[in-house]
Amino acid sequence: MPSSRLDEGMNAVRTTDGTSRMREVPAELPPIARESEAPRGRFRRIGRMRRVIRPLAAAGFALAATAASACPSALAGRTVAVDPATHGFGAVQKQPPLPLQPGEYVVTIDDGPNPKTTPALLDILRSRCIAATFFLVGRNAERHPELVRRIVAEGDGIGSHSFSHRDFGKLSRDGIAEEIWAGMRAVDIAAFGAFDESRRPRRLFRFPGSPGFAPALPPDLVAIANGAGAIVAGYDFSPEDWRNSPPEESFRRLLARLGDRGVILFHDGQSNTLELLPMVLDELERRGARVVRLAIGDG
Repeated sequence: MPSSRLDEGMNAVRTTDGTSRMREVPAELPPIARESEAPRGRFRRIGRMRRVIRPLAAAGFALAATAASACPSALAGRTVAVDPATHGFGAVQKQPPLPLQPGEYVVTIDDGPNPKTTPALLDILRSRCIAATFFLVGRNAERHPELVRRIVAEGDGIGSHSFSHRDFGKLSRDGIAEEIWAGMRAVDIAAFGAFDESRRPRRLFRFPGSPGFAPALPPDLVAIANGAGAIVAGYDFSPEDWRNSPPEESFRRLLARLGDRGVILFHDGQSNTLELLPMVLDELERRGARVVRLAIGDG
């Protein structure tokens, strides 16, 4: 990655994916068909905290609905729930895309939280009355839990982007499982003060990019994530803002790829993204598009 990156501890190229179904009415989360034990050592079970985490997650869902009704916007779209039975979604790595309606887009932001850029990104989203899904790096969440709590409190979605954003192509399968598990644990604790191991599916999870996994994720990696209780969150379009190119260049790159619906990938920790995101939102509004908020099952 370019040395101009502002995010903490990142060192890999970005690509990801999976497959999916969605429904608009949140549902109770059933047990996932395939259970797996946590990796041994520091990732052992720390107890069932369902009564703590689910009410707080539901509170964020309710805040998003309240904020949308109090802040009318041409961009604000519906909240949809990803079916808990799905394994993943996202078309970039040759997986089926989310079944969005024409003109519907999901804004996702990887690599945070970052105190230099996350607050400004949140301010941009609030000014447009829309919600994004932040895929957070576990060790960044540990360093800046106040930013994770702000993301949740303002009604944005959260997912995990591994614990340390290592190149998974250089890790053993056990090492990958530990990175997934530790990342979800760190994000949950930062957001809610506890980690509920029994919640299945627990979180959306986005793989860090790895040249060794292009153009598609190996099926066994998707199975590892699913076994840990995660839905693999891919994407459909990226401006490759991690390059920290001038925002106009990133904007042109995205427009050349943008279809009539899908998941857009942005990156936290990039100075150009603070200018790029409003440009993209202006373009979506010009097209009469809507920004959709994602949730899993009960939100």
